[in-house]
Amino acid sequence: MEFNDKIKDHMKTDITYTTVEERLANVIFKMSKAETDIAIVKSKENIVGVITASDIYSALVKEVFAKNAEKTKDSTEIEDMKVIDIMRGPPAEKFMTACQLGGSNPCIQAYEDTTIKDAIRIMERSGLHHLLIMDDKNNLVGTISSTDIIRSFGRSKTKKE
Repeated sequence: MEFNDKIKDHMKTDITYTTVEERLANVIFKMSKAETDIAIVKSKENIVGVITASDIYSALVKEVFAKNAEKTKDSTEIEDMKVIDIMRGPPAEKFMTACQLGGSNPCIQAYEDTTIKDAIRIMERSGLHHLLIMDDKNNLVGTISSTDIIRSFGRSKTKKE
């Protein structure tokens, strides 16, 4: 992998989708099965945000370190939580990153032909570790994360040795 490689050569194209009403256990299962750390959250046909492994972990930490240990949920109750219960940002309530494709709160996105170097810059400036990848017609075609970039560098290094 080179810094001038295009995102499209390293992005994930098997996109995992969820809804705001889906149970957390189902989302975790879908993400694990797809070997991804991000799911796109839709309401009807509109993208309303993303949920990442970090968001889920934050929700679990919050429950484990609840102010009143007596009221900490057991693992079954956490599994039954809905995606909206751990979303963060407006209009959502807790931990998911709320955003849309365009509009006043856009998801952080890049195009397939963006270089890895520029993807890293976008992630660093935004403070986020995931980008939604669009084609030239503004259709969502994939995702890329900082972890995906690191893995691609690791695979290319292994191939050279």
